Amino acid sequence: MMQFTVREKVLIGQHRLVVWVLVAVCSLLSITYSVTREVSAVKGEFANQAWQVQRAVIHRVANLETVLTALVGQHHASDMLSSAEQTLFSQELLIAYPFIHSVMHVERVATQDVAAFERRMKVEGFVGFGLKQHELSQESDGSQYLGFHLPVSFIEPMEPRTASLLGYDLANESSFTLMIEKAIRDGDTIALETLQNRYINKPLYLIMKPVYLGRYPPEAASDRWEMLSGFAVLRIDFEQFFSSLELPGKDLSLKLYRGAPDLGGSLNKLLTEFGAEDEELGLSQHLVNFTQPLEVHGLQFTLSISRIISLNAIHGSRVFIEWLITMLVLGLIIAVYRHRRYAQLQEEAVEEELAVQGARFTNVIDTAFDAVITADGTGRIVSWNQQAREVFGYDERFVIGLRLFQLILPPEAFVKIEHELKPIFENHSNLPSRLRLETVGQRKDGQEFPLELAISSSTAGNQPMLSIFARDITERKRWDEKIRYLAYCDSLTDLPNRQAFKEQVSKAINTAKRHGRIGAVLYLDLDEFKRINDTLGHDIGDMLLQNITKRLVEQVRISDTISFSHTGEFKGKKIARLGGDEFTVLLDEIEEPEDAAIVAKRVQSVIASSYNLKGHDVYVTPSIGIAIFPRDGHDVEELLKNADTAMYHAKAVGKNNFQFYTEQMNALAATRLKLEGKLRKALVSKEMELYYQPQIDMRTGQLVSAEALLRWHQPDLGMIPPDEFIPIAEETGMIIELGEWVLNEACRQNKAWQDAGHQNIRVAINLSSMQFIQRDLSHIVDNSLRSSGLEPKYLEFEITESILMRNVNETIATLNEFKMMGINISVDDFGTGYSSLSYLKRFPLNSLKIDRSFIRDIPENTDDVTITSAIIAMAHQLNLGVVAEGVESQRQLDFLHQQGCEMAQGYFFSKPLPAEEFEAMLCGNDNKVMMLQQR
Repeated sequence: MMQFTVREKVLIGQHRLVVWVLVAVCSLLSITYSVTREVSAVKGEFANQAWQVQRAVIHRVANLETVLTALVGQHHASDMLSSAEQTLFSQELLIAYPFIHSVMHVERVATQDVAAFERRMKVEGFVGFGLKQHELSQESDGSQYLGFHLPVSFIEPMEPRTASLLGYDLANESSFTLMIEKAIRDGDTIALETLQNRYINKPLYLIMKPVYLGRYPPEAASDRWEMLSGFAVLRIDFEQFFSSLELPGKDLSLKLYRGAPDLGGSLNKLLTEFGAEDEELGLSQHLVNFTQPLEVHGLQFTLSISRIISLNAIHGSRVFIEWLITMLVLGLIIAVYRHRRYAQLQEEAVEEELAVQGARFTNVIDTAFDAVITADGTGRIVSWNQQAREVFGYDERFVIGLRLFQLILPPEAFVKIEHELKPIFENHSNLPSRLRLETVGQRKDGQEFPLELAISSSTAGNQPMLSIFARDITERKRWDEKIRYLAYCDSLTDLPNRQAFKEQVSKAINTAKRHGRIGAVLYLDLDEFKRINDTLGHDIGDMLLQNITKRLVEQVRISDTISFSHTGEFKGKKIARLGGDEFTVLLDEIEEPEDAAIVAKRVQSVIASSYNLKGHDVYVTPSIGIAIFPRDGHDVEELLKNADTAMYHAKAVGKNNFQFYTEQMNALAATRLKLEGKLRKALVSKEMELYYQPQIDMRTGQLVSAEALLRWHQPDLGMIPPDEFIPIAEETGMIIELGEWVLNEACRQNKAWQDAGHQNIRVAINLSSMQFIQRDLSHIVDNSLRSSGLEPKYLEFEITESILMRNVNETIATLNEFKMMGINISVDDFGTGYSSLSYLKRFPLNSLKIDRSFIRDIPENTDDVTITSAIIAMAHQLNLGVVAEGVESQRQLDFLHQQGCEMAQGYFFSKPLPAEEFEAMLCGNDNKVMMLQQR
């Protein structure tokens, strides 16, 4: 070390003051420069950390669209999506994406359907359910502008805090109206922010995507408006959304604000913050901050990331060394003879610091989560961190100098990406070149795995260098495949669903066009499957679908099939379940269209055989539509639509058959769709009317009862037969509203006739299966009787055998309620069902109504004579009255009278009449109508 005496001698003289000033100035500049560089390094590290956080947030926002697409696909894929299926699918998604607070479904409900919707939700177990108005907003009701309501009908998970949103009507908030309307017409995803209420003490953020009716998403904006069925909704709690992020630094602080910064740079409301706790800045601290606007499907947010830099983050030793170097250089000028000593000290200090920095850098690289590898310009390995050893299985001392990509990739994977690597190796500029790709990696033991590579090239001096970040993405791929399986596979039958089948058909169509071949799609729908569900229960219905799937897979040849496995691979089944009781079979290469008919016959035969399900012998038949491609469809949407049209034609001509698609069927399908749209407006437009057909007491000839029959006068289409619009009403659920209207109108009209002084008669009303299973049916009937003032004994319900046998114990309880009220009960179309006589005597019935199919050919047909006589005799033994419907001749009337049949109904007496004409019959012959032939 230098002695103070020597330095003091050097500095003695007239320039001592100047020298000390120069020393002070140089010292200050050196320290300032060193501190500034240290702070810049920390800021650079902070900028990299902020970029990582921003990338993670953007990735999570993108995941929201992926989840919504899967939810919408599930609704489009199934026409009979149950609450259990929704819950199972939602639970899987919530596990895969834990930052999603809850999954919801919003249902479109017309204003006139609100009461029916609330009843349905109560039936499903939501006691006290009702639409919530002004729950989350003070805005005026916006539902009048949209023309319908959008209540929340499904939430998962169902817990007290989330359950408070059940029934919340999104259409009630006028601030959302324009956004919801645009989302419906464009089919886009939107995000909504609602105010907090007494149940939820924070704002709600809802990410929504529209779901449409039918098997095909509408193309026109007007059709999307009409066919909207609801929205798939994700509720996001941004506190959980951001707090679950893994911050790359423990001293980072993250804040989320609502809205974008204004021109002055100020921020809006703070939504959430987490990370390092904020402290007041002292003299020794400095705050660095990164602010980034963030848009989530139309909602503006601002992401703020900050970090406090204190003087403790500055390496004092490094600052001191740089100051010392400065002093040494200055000392050279002052005393040349001290130069070598100062130079030696400087060199030693620099080497020590470089060693410390090298050790620190090595430690950072070895503790990284990714495999970090460096290579020279020829691709030979220069460095290899600890994680690279964990991923690939090689120790560093064995790989240095080897060619990187030939080591970590199997040959076929290297060949595939070789052309993508060329720009990296051929980069001769000073600017870095970057590449990110997914490929297949290979471990030391030969095991292959999915690998993600991030490669960048740069220069160190004049030498090119490659920096490679490698990551094993096996777990991520596993989750991706599981989500793909959930989105593309039917959970009940393990067959491909609608989306998977559409993709396969699209490939088959393109192949057929390219090679001049033909193929076919068979569209299957099970006849009367709903009746089986209603009578035997959904468990039996599910078992039936699984058994049918097994038979289809066994019968359709292996080359015709393409199924989906849990690993996401297609194994060779081209059978799919589109939803409910609809199946499809793809024949991607046939010689002639007749080959498709051969397969259809084989499928028809195997499905029509009986099934023994939990002791029940069940029979079901298929209606099959066949469309040939590319003749009947140049794309998958057109082909499936035409196959569906052919299937409906097969049902229309008698069921249990197959039909090839023709152009004429399109007109029929369009008419049916048009009819469905007009039916929704029929009640509001007062187009429905009740006709009444008299029932005659065969002993006295008196008119004692009448059956109320629904008729539809459509202004554009004229009189529409019930067999055309009643099936549509049952499929769409409108039968509930129609049935309630029929009940109220029949009671009102009968009471009006009584008040006018006419003879008191009963009015018989047919109850559909959907009406009969309503939990509050007796309450609805009681309200109708009360509002009309009609006595219950003048009301009669006609119920088919299939409804009676659906659930015997519940049926008996419901019928007993009607019986206690004083309402008459008759079994309609008796003889065409499969009721057990042992059960029949347990029902509180008044009469049996013999189906017209047995009356039509008596007394000529001996079998019909025998059956009719047996029914009448059996009914008398059970003390039940008998009504014969479809009486059209005197010979039929005479035979029934001889057998003791009490009442008759048919065209022999009168066709169904409007209320005014029927009232004229009541007025004739002192209110007694003798048995008259039709005029």
